[in-house]
Amino acid sequence: MAQRCLFCRKSFPANGRFEHLPRGRRIAYDPERGRLWLICGRCFRWSLLPVEDRDAALYELERAARDEATPVARTAHIRLLRLKRILLVRVGDAGLHERAWWRYGRELRSRKASFESRGSRVTAYTFGALNFVGDVLGLSDRDVSIDWQDAPVADVLRWRRFGWAAWHGRATCAYCNSTLRALRYDLSWWCYPLLNRDGELAVGVPCPRCDPWTPEHIYHIEGPGAEGVLRRVLAYQNITGASERLIRDATRAIETSGSPGEFTVDATRQRQTLWRMGQTGTVALEIALSETLERRLLDLEVRAIEFMWRQEEELAHISDEELTPRGVLRKHLRRIPVRISPRRTPRILADRED
Repeated sequence: MAQRCLFCRKSFPANGRFEHLPRGRRIAYDPERGRLWLICGRCFRWSLLPVEDRDAALYELERAARDEATPVARTAHIRLLRLKRILLVRVGDAGLHERAWWRYGRELRSRKASFESRGSRVTAYTFGALNFVGDVLGLSDRDVSIDWQDAPVADVLRWRRFGWAAWHGRATCAYCNSTLRALRYDLSWWCYPLLNRDGELAVGVPCPRCDPWTPEHIYHIEGPGAEGVLRRVLAYQNITGASERLIRDATRAIETSGSPGEFTVDATRQRQTLWRMGQTGTVALEIALSETLERRLLDLEVRAIEFMWRQEEELAHISDEELTPRGVLRKHLRRIPVRISPRRTPRILADRED
């Protein structure tokens, strides 16, 4: 079994997961052709393992990919799977059902556990005492908006993590020509996602001078940063996390739309504020946006992996078919002509006619 990269000689780390493949946390394999590589974390080159070390390891990898691993990206030839700290690159279509938003559900569950912990409550009330002293001395921050009677813990956690504004810039209302220079988090509940004329995601902010209840009287936050603004706002709102039931309802809503991208488009067509969408809608929208963003990043990575696979497959073909004893024997057997006895020829022809 290979211990070091064949190109830069860096040692492969132990994965602590596979008995017949104890080293390597980036593993590529082709179960159809019987190929097995370890991907170096330094030079990202693929080290082909010897033929005699592959059979048991390939069986173990395929079983783990089918039963435990979670797919994160794919192309026509490459499927990327995550197994805890191990990244599996499966060559060929594995036929697995893609469910990539499980990780965001785990993130939301961890947020809920952190919000309900004793340390968060101690932090909130300690900040409350300091804020009270600041009010007495006239040193408090006016941008901090905390409701000490309703949900002080959530407000303190929001302020410490996000600050007070989700966006700074300049947006003009088309009806009253007023200018929006910052989007406060505590007013972001009344924003809603929309699509601009080019079909790109934008954020609509109601204009308080015109009519905040009219969807047409809004500021448009557009451009490449609009999706990031909406993701920050959703993270601000969902800082308290979500229960198992709420996560199931959110993922079921995404599955009903067909994909995370289609769910986002459906949410923009409804022209509802984030407050009207409810907690299930905002959790589902955060999952969909995060999944779409990571899908774009993973598509770039998996295309680069596919490019590397095509090069390494050529080398593996030469190594297996030309240099190994098994490949030499197979090649030699192909050159041996098949001889048929003249006595058996009529019987063979008769069988073909039948």
